[in-house]
Parts: sequence; C-alpha cells; structure tokens
Amino acid sequence: MGKSKSGGTRAYLRGRVGADVYSIGKDGKGKKQQVVRSLAENVTNPRTINQMRTRMIMSTVSAAMAGLKAIVDHSFDGVVGAQPNLSEFTARNFALVKADAVANPTSGNAFGLVKFGEKGIKQGAYVIADGSAILPTAVTLDAATGKISIALGSNAATIAGLKSALGLTSDEFLTLVGISASKGAVYARVRINPAKADADVINASTVAGCFATEGNAAPAFAFSSNTITITLADAAGNAGVIVSRKIEGGYIHNNCVLSTPSAPIYTSDIALPTYPVGEQDFLNGGDIFGMSEA
Repeated sequence: MGKSKSGGTRAYLRGRVGADVYSIGKDGKGKKQQVVRSLAENVTNPRTINQMRTRMIMSTVSAAMAGLKAIVDHSFDGVVGAQPNLSEFTARNFALVKADAVANPTSGNAFGLVKFGEKGIKQGAYVIADGSAILPTAVTLDAATGKISIALGSNAATIAGLKSALGLTSDEFLTLVGISASKGAVYARVRINPAKADADVINASTVAGCFATEGNAAPAFAFSSNTITITLADAAGNAGVIVSRKIEGGYIHNNCVLSTPSAPIYTSDIALPTYPVGEQDFLNGGDIFGMSEA
C-alpha cells in the first residue's frame, strides 16, 4: 500500500492478469511504484525438437550426477576440485547418453531417459572414474550380482596375504558402486582394517572385521576357498568397482564404467518428456529421435 497524489492509500498489485505481469518496484527517488510488463506473444526462440532432446538428456545426466556425487566429485584424475569433477562427469556422459539414444531409439539402450518431471536416477553405462590406476588382477567384478571377488591365490589367508594380493595399504580403497532401480545410487567404500595386524587370520567368521567400510549401503562379506567376496546387492545389474590408490598425498583411480543392464531401459512406446512445440502441439510420447525438425 502507498499514498496516492490525492493523499489516499494506493494499492499495489502483484501477479499476472492476462498477458500482463504486475510487480512492485522503486522509482529514481527510492519510492515504491507499480511495475507492469507484458509477456511476449511471439517467442523468437521456440522449443525445437533439438532443444527438447537436449533438455531431456541433460535432466537425465543431472539426475545421475546428483545421485553419484559422493563418487564422481573426485574420481577423474588430473581434475582438481569437486565442481570441475562434476562438470567432467556431465560433459562426458551427456555425449554418451545422446549418442546412445540416437543410435538405439527403441531398444538395447545403455541409458534410461528421465521423463519430464520425473524424479530419481535411471540405470546406465555412466563413466564414473577415469585415471591411471590399475584394478588389481586379484579382483573380479560380477556386475550382475554387484559382487567383487578377491582371490588370495598362493597368499596365506591373513591380513598380510590380503595386502599382497591387492597391492593396497589400509589407506587405499575399493569402492563398489551402482544404480539401483528402486534405491537410486548406492555405494560401499572398503579398505583393509587398519586396526588389524598382518598376522591376523582371515576365515568365514573373521572376514567382515578385516575391512573398514563407509557409504550409503551395507556390503556383505564372505570367505571360501581362499577367496573373499564382497557383495553390494543393491548394485546388482548395474555395478562398477573403483580402486583408489594413494599417490603423493592424493588419489588416482582406475577407469570405471557402470555396467549396462541386460534388459532395454526404455522403448519408444514409453512416454518421453513432454514439452510444448509452438502453441498447440505437444510430444506426448513416442520416439522423438525419429521425428523430423520440419
């Protein structure tokens, strides 16, 4: 409310009436004044098919980045800082999702596309780590079950034998990570328990205590035939494993791509993002990658 020229109280409007938007601003003397602007009736930059594709793919990659942030904010060697790492993840995976959707518009897709307004993260073959570290030959990933096996081989079933098989110290890590269809991004980071002595024996009853763990999902440990298995059941079907080796106070990582789920993630008859085209037409479903710009 303000004073009108006649001395009465003036009411200021906020909101939209038709094509006009009302707000309250200030004049050159700092006094309140009514501000009115009209919405553009003819948009010079309409939402084209290409723009819709870009928004759909970016929303997909952004959802993956947000879910995997605890992993990908430091997993690209030579990229310093959390935000540059996240930008690296976005740039690499945007290109991958786009190429996959164009090449496989109806089946056999490596990525799931997030529909317009849909929440959550979809499974996909995302690049989540890239570097010069080598995954130990003793480690085998079973992406279908979300399990890694550590073969001690000829090494004794002791903490010393485990260190020898992995070539890792208790300051270095193995990270099981994946995308669950129901729980989103899940990970478990494990390292050899620094409280354990080299002579401590590993068997079925002690194996869980041989590791220190952190993450948003709990792994299961087992030991049989001189082999340790670590299973992150929530990552089954779309799993990866990252080794983090300590170098001069920092860490380097191996190249890691999440596995592609065995079943196609989306097909053309599933409704894709809906954005207005022009004034009346809408994409309400179907294969947008088979549509013409005309």
